[in-house]
Amino acid sequence: GKRAVWSYERHESACSNNYTAIALDSTIDQMPVWVRGTLQLLSGRADAFVLHGLPLQTFEMERGVHAAFRCLQSGHNTGKVVVRIPFTDPAPAHGTHLLSGGTGGLGLLTGKWLGESG
Repeated sequence: GKRAVWSYERHESACSNNYTAIALDSTIDQMPVWVRGTLQLLSGRADAFVLHGLPLQTFEMERGVHAAFRCLQSGHNTGKVVVRIPFTDPAPAHGTHLLSGGTGGLGLLTGKWLGESG
């Protein structure tokens, strides 16, 4: 959930650095015209290559998974924390699927389709 996404101090610090936390799920329902305008603005900036992605911290699965979770637990990260899974041989032709997460609407539909399709 998004309960206490950032502390008040963290939010104030982020806002002074041109970051603002927005709960899109409720904002879309409450202010659809504003959301549309904001998305159009962001789309234009992306097309002009003015936007830059958030910082990315990567950790190797074999050696750094605990460090990745400690990083998240500390709450001092900004951007994405990624745990890299080492390359393995492709799944056998008869099929093996790993569905991570998948408890939302799209994940449930995808899981159902995978189960039915083999």
